[in-house]
Amino acid sequence: MAIDLTDRIIQPSPAPKKGRWNPWRRVVQLLCGVLLVALPLTNGMRLDVRRHEFYFAWHRTAAQDLLMLFWVSMLATWALVAVSVLYGRLWCGWVCPQTMASDFADSLKKRLDKAFRTRPGQPRFALSRGVWSLILLAMSVGTGMTVAAYWLSPSDVGHAALRPWTDVPAALTVYIIAAVVAADMLWVRRKFCYSACPYGPLMGIVADKNTLAVRYLNEREDDCIKCGKCVVDCPMGIDIKNGAGQLACINCGVCVDSCNDVLGKRGKAGLIEYRYGLEPERAASNLTWKQRLGFWDATRFWVLATLVVFAGYVGLSLFGHEKMTATAIANGAITQDAAGIHNDYLLTVENGTPEPQTYALSVDGMNARAEIHGASTLTLAPREQRAAPLILTGPATETAPGERKVVTLNLVSPKERAQVKLVFYRPE
Repeated sequence: MAIDLTDRIIQPSPAPKKGRWNPWRRVVQLLCGVLLVALPLTNGMRLDVRRHEFYFAWHRTAAQDLLMLFWVSMLATWALVAVSVLYGRLWCGWVCPQTMASDFADSLKKRLDKAFRTRPGQPRFALSRGVWSLILLAMSVGTGMTVAAYWLSPSDVGHAALRPWTDVPAALTVYIIAAVVAADMLWVRRKFCYSACPYGPLMGIVADKNTLAVRYLNEREDDCIKCGKCVVDCPMGIDIKNGAGQLACINCGVCVDSCNDVLGKRGKAGLIEYRYGLEPERAASNLTWKQRLGFWDATRFWVLATLVVFAGYVGLSLFGHEKMTATAIANGAITQDAAGIHNDYLLTVENGTPEPQTYALSVDGMNARAEIHGASTLTLAPREQRAAPLILTGPATETAPGERKVVTLNLVSPKERAQVKLVFYRPE
């Protein structure tokens, strides 16, 4: 049987490319790390279990606002699903905190060994590993404080970390998290990714033929020089030549840069690249801008549209101006004494803002006094709704026996104002 070598003779190897993904990945990881630390410290995101406050996007709501918590959780979950559908395990290799911690630990180990000019079996090897362990332990404590700050006030976390005896529950939270992180960074690291992380099975559900993956170009296999650098440099220790979509592959792109560097010195492009699907015609140079962004079919647009809906709802809930509401119904209790005539009502007030509000009560239409539990003010937590007994007291001189008079109850705060019509009745 004749073998047609026309394609290999006529088509030269593509132009060489230098490794370009790993530096960008480091930048993304650095930015994500800074963001993860800054969010709880700046009230960008925190569910404060002690103060019953929920911070998201630098806005405060009440922790009992379960609907807001639900929609924020849905937004985060769907954002992860959207990233998975479009870009595969790019989350794992570029953004995941577990990968960032593993990369930091492995990189630090190599740098210390190089600085001490040592290798296993040499006297200074133990010193290198000792310094490495101490640095990771310090990082673990810092990580424990950061994670705890997502649930507790940063000031409480700082005091508890420095003086554990002053706040034992907070201190236990910090140091238990620190112990788990230390064990992870010292012994587990990448083992978690392929043995315990649930994200891999999720990818098996949502990924399809159009999902981004790191792929070995089998059609150019003759250009491979069998150097093995892609396997040596792979942080997960896999061989990408065994096929795309391997469970342990985290789409970090390290093997892409390694192959580009080796074959680039020979004047050829690397044999490994990011690609949507397996077809050769899906090389990045042949794609439209929509395809480069991962929008290959209607499914991707529906996923994005759903994400926009979730984000829009959360945004409107946080930044939209929802006025307070107030209603009142008479409960039929009317009494008269030396202080005047007392009409009882059930007042229901909802604070529609993400801030606590104190409302001052006043009455227009007659010289009356409005009180709730003996006070002329009502304080509500963010987005709280409360029903409270309202007593309206007016002088007998302003109404005739059996007269019903319509008055206006005013509820005024620095940011909100509401009015409720009430019928004041003087018994015969």
